[in-house]
Amino acid sequence: MKLNTVACGITLGLLSLTSQVEAVQLEATDKVYVGVFGEHYWADWNNVDPSDTLDLGESFGGGIELGYNFSDYWTARLEYTLHHFNIENNNDHSKAERFGIDALYHFDDSSIYAIAGLKRMEAYQSFNMVNLGLGMRHFVTDNVAFSGEINLYEGLNENHTDVGVKLGVNYFFGEASPAVKKEVEPATVSQVAAPAAPIDTDNDGVYDVADNCVNSEVAYAVDLKGCTVYEEKEVSVRLLVNFNNDKSDVNSQYLSDIKKVADFLNTFKKSTVKLEGHTSSQGNAAYNHKLSEQRAKAVGDVLVSQYQIDRTRVSTVGFGETRLINKANTDTAHAQNRRVVAAISTVKRLPVKR
Repeated sequence: MKLNTVACGITLGLLSLTSQVEAVQLEATDKVYVGVFGEHYWADWNNVDPSDTLDLGESFGGGIELGYNFSDYWTARLEYTLHHFNIENNNDHSKAERFGIDALYHFDDSSIYAIAGLKRMEAYQSFNMVNLGLGMRHFVTDNVAFSGEINLYEGLNENHTDVGVKLGVNYFFGEASPAVKKEVEPATVSQVAAPAAPIDTDNDGVYDVADNCVNSEVAYAVDLKGCTVYEEKEVSVRLLVNFNNDKSDVNSQYLSDIKKVADFLNTFKKSTVKLEGHTSSQGNAAYNHKLSEQRAKAVGDVLVSQYQIDRTRVSTVGFGETRLINKANTDTAHAQNRRVVAAISTVKRLPVKR
């Protein structure tokens, strides 16, 4: 590939202009632009025509382009170029047409843009190329800008690398406005009020901002979310009613004890009671069994009739003389065995005191 002094000079000139001149950038309110350009092209097509029947030199051609700005950064461009290559050692020229599409990426706060594209060259034979390059655009009026580019073209069908340098002029349709670089205003320091003291409305030791239970009682311990801490405890009540010999009547002295059972059942609505009737060993066993059932039922009737406990929550059973608590044959032992007993327990959820 021939890369002569002219190409280097043009390329260095573009970069120098970009770095030393602060160009006035304009943003077209309309997105479409057209342009014309001239291009100096150096071809390296020995691999395209290995027969060496045609040795192409340099070409200065011209073309037109149509672009569309998708955003402040991205532009798509269609291009047509016509070249007449000098045939070395010959006064003839070879015509070549190039068609292509490019994507342009505009760097922020800069007149430089990057180029990537795909090209089709129609010469004495056809082949495809990809190109990469850099360009610069400089606005001279609201709608007119000059541009300069340098591109490297790499063959896809054959191995060759070409160089092209372009100078052109673009016209942007619609109104345009200067793109003024935004100046960052210095930050102003303002007096910030001190944060308000945290509040604990219910005085439980947890501030309101983190308190999920704002009305917890001060007397009880709370967790990290301000809610009362509970523990489960077993609560129970026991009943013992004694009877006279061969009797099932409930003595009035036991009514207060029976009321405690009723109160427990009213407090814990899901609890039930089982009343167990017993006798002493005196008398016939069958008779004693029936008597023990009557005693249990008598206590149950007091719970239902006097303390309004639902009968479905009260059950009775008689064991006769089969479960003596004192097996002695004395009046004291017989009195202890004539009884109705019950035991109820449940688990109660209680708040933990501080």
